Amino acid sequence: MAHLYVIAGHGAGDCGAVGYGYTEAERVRYLASRLSALGGNDVTVADTNRNWYADNGIMSLNIPKDWQILELHMDSAGASAKGGHVIIKEGYNPDQYDTALSNFIGNFFPGRANKIVEKNDLANVNRAAYKGYSYRLLENGFITNSGDLSKFNNRTDELARGILSAFGISAIALVASTDQIDGAIKSGGTFQDKKDVFGSVSYQVHARDIGWACWQSDGRMSGTTGQNRRIEAFRLIPVGETDVVVHIKDVGDKEYKNISKDTILGTTGQNKRIEAIKITGKDTPYIYRVHQKNIGWTDWTFNGNWAGRKGQGLQIEAIEIMAAKFLVNPHVQNRGWLGERACENIIGITGHNLRLEAFKINPLNIEIKAKVHIEGIGWKDYGTVTKDTVIGTTGQNKRIECLCFDGDFEYRVHVENSGWTDWTKADGVSTLGTVGQALRIEAIQFR
Repeated sequence: MAHLYVIAGHGAGDCGAVGYGYTEAERVRYLASRLSALGGNDVTVADTNRNWYADNGIMSLNIPKDWQILELHMDSAGASAKGGHVIIKEGYNPDQYDTALSNFIGNFFPGRANKIVEKNDLANVNRAAYKGYSYRLLENGFITNSGDLSKFNNRTDELARGILSAFGISAIALVASTDQIDGAIKSGGTFQDKKDVFGSVSYQVHARDIGWACWQSDGRMSGTTGQNRRIEAFRLIPVGETDVVVHIKDVGDKEYKNISKDTILGTTGQNKRIEAIKITGKDTPYIYRVHQKNIGWTDWTFNGNWAGRKGQGLQIEAIEIMAAKFLVNPHVQNRGWLGERACENIIGITGHNLRLEAFKINPLNIEIKAKVHIEGIGWKDYGTVTKDTVIGTTGQNKRIECLCFDGDFEYRVHVENSGWTDWTKADGVSTLGTVGQALRIEAIQFR
């Protein structure tokens, strides 16, 4: 029996081949997750956030030489081209694993004349040979062939079990939940509003045993909490061109381009939970969050980022979506810049005695003015800010002590020793924080 080291091809912005609304990078990452789930301790999946071709990852790889590297891909060509095969280094003789794998994949995805192909012009094939690793690249059918893609999507676990068997790995028998569908419904909990509420951004969910719930909008909860009731699909009335990707049980990532209000994002009648969502507005910057089983509400995430955890078998139970107000990137003592976040999140860090030293606001489509009282400097007026305006200081170990904003929002601050203030209107006059007390502001939140 071998230990299998799995590399998912493409990724890190490179989608690979595309067919019927799916991308190669998404599909092979889903297959890698199933190999891991079924293979247990005998399978290691390489970092799926990387593109192992583009970043030359194999050249810095340090794994035991008896581990077997398998890189996953899907082919692309005309709609009639089909079949799977194995690629190895030119001049190498196929080993027992190459032979077993090629026999399986040739039967699972028939259509290729040669089940094993030798190549000398593929970077990772050559890199693995240079490093002395046992490596092969597996083409799992054609993503551009509807038959191959359907088989990949509908029989993924069978595909994964066959791959594992080729390396002598016995697949784990996964145990289903008590009712085989995410466990029993619970009484109590919280249910969304039972009337349609339309607004600037409107959406509705399809929930287990309920079907389509009433429309909600602009950050109102759609779905339930505390009832163990999965969301199986949702619809969104787009504001301009909008793309959505949904991670679905047994399917993986499913992409929907330029949706309409009637586009069903997910499945109905198939008992398949949604586990993560990603919304990208070309004209409208969306923010959204999900309530996930055993986790609760995620942070608000912004246009083009995932909300929800994939690969953990956890259902989404509620969704909230709205148009973004603006984004904020905080600079925190000893941590530096933390990265741009939706302003509704906590901007900074609480509970660790760390001062907020600076922040940048990406105002998107609204006008924001800011004044800040800085340790040892006093009040500084930044006027109308842009996404490049650094509010505060970096590299000077100076705390922000008091804030004043002017804009169409409310805000509050977390102050050393006293915690969160009340919410205050950003009217250009009211201030939050302290002056002359040497107390740091640790975080801000907006709404």
